[in-house]
Amino acid sequence: MSQQITEAFVQQFADNFRHVAQQMQSRFEPHVSHEPNIVGMSKSVNRLGQRTAKRRTTRHGDTPINDQPHSTRFVDLFDWEDGDMVDDQDKIRMLVDPTSDYVKAMVAALNRAKDDVIIAAMGGSSRATAGGILLPATQKIAVGGTGLTKAKIIQARKLFRKNEADNHNGEELFITYTAAAAADILADTTLTSQDYLAGKFLQDGDVEGRWMGFTWIPSERTPFDGSTRRLYAWTKSGVILGKGADITTKVGEDPGKGFNVRIYAKQSIGSVRVEEEKVVEISVTEAA
Repeated sequence: MSQQITEAFVQQFADNFRHVAQQMQSRFEPHVSHEPNIVGMSKSVNRLGQRTAKRRTTRHGDTPINDQPHSTRFVDLFDWEDGDMVDDQDKIRMLVDPTSDYVKAMVAALNRAKDDVIIAAMGGSSRATAGGILLPATQKIAVGGTGLTKAKIIQARKLFRKNEADNHNGEELFITYTAAAAADILADTTLTSQDYLAGKFLQDGDVEGRWMGFTWIPSERTPFDGSTRRLYAWTKSGVILGKGADITTKVGEDPGKGFNVRIYAKQSIGSVRVEEEKVVEISVTEAA
C-alpha cells in the first residue's frame, strides 16, 4: 500500500458548536417587579408611606387632614450591547455557519448582564429625590466568620417579618445561594432531617423550591472579594427591573465590510431597590 495514501484521508470538521459551561438565562429577572417600555433615560417610582390613624376623642370635631407621606425612587436606564462578524471565507473553512450560535451566545451575555444590574441595585445606592439611599446596617447580616448557616437564614426571615414584608403581607421571598453556600448548609450540624427533606438535599444535594420561607435562586455572580461573599434575600416587590428595550438581535450583511455578516445584540435596562425593608444582605465566608 502506498505510504502516501494518508494524503487522501478526509479531514472531518465539526458540523456544530458546543457552548462552554456558562449561565444562559437570567436567574433574577422572573423574581423582581418589572417596569416595561420606559421612554427616556429614567423613570420615577412613586412610593406612598405609612399612615397613622388617630383616635377620635371630640364629638362633632373637624375631619382630620393628615398629609400622606410621599417619596420617589428612580430607575436609570443604561445600554448594553455585543457584536461580532462572520466572514464568508470563515464559513467555507469551517464548513458550518456559526451565526445562530453567535446570536445565542450574545443573548446569554445580555441575560447575565440583567442579573448583574439587579444584584447591583439590591446592595447599591438607590437614587431618590433627596439623593442616594444606601442599604442600612439594620438590613445587613454580618459575616461573623461563618458561611451560610441556618441561624443566618432565620435572622433574615425575622427581618422580613419584623418589616411586615413577608407572606403575611402577600410578599414572595427569594434568596440567592452559591455552590459554596449550598455546601455550608449541607455541613450545618444544626439542621435536622426535616430540614434536609424540605430542601430536597437528600434527593438532589441541592436547594430546590421553597425552604425556610424562601424560594432559592442559584447564582455565582453576587459580590465576592476573595474571602467574603454577599448573598441577598428580597421580596419581588422590593426590587424593580426597568426596560427601555428588551434584548433585540440583528443579523445582516455589512456593505462596508465586504458584505460579510454582522451580528449585533443590545438591550436598554436599569434596576432600583424600591424599599430597603424588602432587601437583606447576608455576608458569608467563602474560599476563593
